[in-house]
Amino acid sequence: MASPDVLDRIPRARGAMVSSLRDLCRIPAVGPDNGGTGEGEKAEHVRGLLKGLGLKVERFDPRDDRVPGKKRPNLVVRGGKGPRLWVLCHLDVVPPGDASAWRCDPFAPTLVDGRLYGRGTEDNGQAIAALLGAYRAILDAGEEPSRPFGFAFVADEETGSGKGAKFLLESDVFGPKDVFLVPDRGASDGEEIEVAEKSLLWIRFTVRGRQAHASRPEMGVNALRAGAYLLTLLDANLPKRFPRSDGLFRPSTSTFEPTKKDANVPNVNTIPGDDVFYFDCRVLPSYATKEVLAAAQDLAGQAARTFGVRASVDVLQDESSPPTPVNAPVVLELTKVLQKVRGVRARPVGIGGGTVAAPLRRKGYPVAVWETTDQTAHGVDEYAKLDNLVGDAKVFATLLLGGA
Repeated sequence: MASPDVLDRIPRARGAMVSSLRDLCRIPAVGPDNGGTGEGEKAEHVRGLLKGLGLKVERFDPRDDRVPGKKRPNLVVRGGKGPRLWVLCHLDVVPPGDASAWRCDPFAPTLVDGRLYGRGTEDNGQAIAALLGAYRAILDAGEEPSRPFGFAFVADEETGSGKGAKFLLESDVFGPKDVFLVPDRGASDGEEIEVAEKSLLWIRFTVRGRQAHASRPEMGVNALRAGAYLLTLLDANLPKRFPRSDGLFRPSTSTFEPTKKDANVPNVNTIPGDDVFYFDCRVLPSYATKEVLAAAQDLAGQAARTFGVRASVDVLQDESSPPTPVNAPVVLELTKVLQKVRGVRARPVGIGGGTVAAPLRRKGYPVAVWETTDQTAHGVDEYAKLDNLVGDAKVFATLLLGGA
């Protein structure tokens, strides 16, 4: 349990943590898949902070020719020997979108009414600043972590983790009995510990007919009409074919959302020969994604026969992970710490979104995903509450000092 001295120091360090968060979020660490130059500058900044805490920093940097230096940085700190508690944060952020819609420059964080606004303040800067603030409070109290621990600051979380957490897993950084806290999703009251994620399935549907002049429809086969029929067929039937509900998740059912649509013909008076659209499917773990794919292929076949078109179904992304048991030691320990330190009665939940916990869980690691946020990540006017910095730092410090 964290000593009163450590916990008392954290509120007094609020200003320093805010300053640290502001400095972090001035650096636009957007990955190359989203049109940015990567996490290199931000990683160097974080490495300096870690060295200032007397921590030895290891680098695990996969090659990526799209960024300056041709490497994507992953920073790793290991303390003590034996099975570790890892705290895993990510360095990259998503693009700000329409900067004119923000109340501030997205990369010039601005403090208003106890909230620091800016891209990356919540996702994932708050966690980084709170974790380093917790460690600083432990050092300033003349103490040190009482358990083996690890900190990982990874690249590429926003675009699949191939250059980040997955690379660390391939590099055998983690021990077989290690456990993980991933502070990358939470509720505004801090009461939700995410232990499960729906399977993620992205599907592209391509309908091919025959292009013709709109004045001669008998000469063509309208792919847009067939595609619209297929989209409606999918939208109406997939929820009925996979109706199960699980109260652990919000929403409690699988979801099947038509999202992106490719452009077809550029002019109004041409019947399109191709129609391409996409579905984002978030599937409860009780269903296999191959079942959903088979249903989608069946419905595409129905549309093809009805309209005399060809319809193909392509998987763009298919990821699933087993849930972390609600009675896993890392979940139970975090639950006790939240009750002791924050007076919070935490409960396990499942989510439809994906986090960096998924690749860890696929390798058999128990992972608790937790922090305190208003879930403003990826939106305009993303912010972190200063009170959350302090509250979360107390939790991190308590965990590092052996739990409740």
